[in-house]
Amino acid sequence: MRFATRARIRGARTLEEAQDLAVNLRSGALPAAIEIVQSRTVEASLGADSIRHGVQAGAVGLAAVVAVMLLYYRWAGANATLALLLNGVLLIAALACFGAVLTLPGIAGAVLTVGMAVDSNVLIFERIREELRGGKSAGAALAAGFSKAFGTLVDTHVTTVVSCAFLFFFGTPAVKGFAATLVIGLITNLFTSVFVSRVAFDWELRSRASKLSIGLAG
Repeated sequence: MRFATRARIRGARTLEEAQDLAVNLRSGALPAAIEIVQSRTVEASLGADSIRHGVQAGAVGLAAVVAVMLLYYRWAGANATLALLLNGVLLIAALACFGAVLTLPGIAGAVLTVGMAVDSNVLIFERIREELRGGKSAGAALAAGFSKAFGTLVDTHVTTVVSCAFLFFFGTPAVKGFAATLVIGLITNLFTSVFVSRVAFDWELRSRASKLSIGLAG
């Protein structure tokens, strides 16, 4: 079975134009040698390397933060470390529920979440130490410290979430990933730094006969 294919090109007003067009079409079919001067290849491994280095930097930073908290705040530092680890688990679980892909901006948002979590715990610990220096008992100082620090924590977290909202609605996709990860981390951080840390302190008070270890002198 044979198929005949015909084509017709219109638009030439004179015979010379038609002949010129035919010459141009035939010349395009002539074999032409290609000489490769330079060749570059960009692979997906470039992004993988960046993500791997970002994860390594985050792990090293987290280890340094945990070491400082344990050395300076002792048992209170252990409570902060527990809250920090739970914060990371909740953050990863939330990202998994939303089907988010962990990118380099997302890692940056997670690392900043660690910084915000440490700042929250330090604020609570210093409030408790002020109450202890004022002569209150461990239980009263613990309750007053968390109560006075809660308003400040909510204020700082809400203002940061508002800033992230502007980044999310007006930023590029990379900036949106950073903002979304940071907002989720702030929400989980507010839960872990207030409620989880408070439960850990209450357990410490019951196990250590109403004594707190919340600093180098504690």
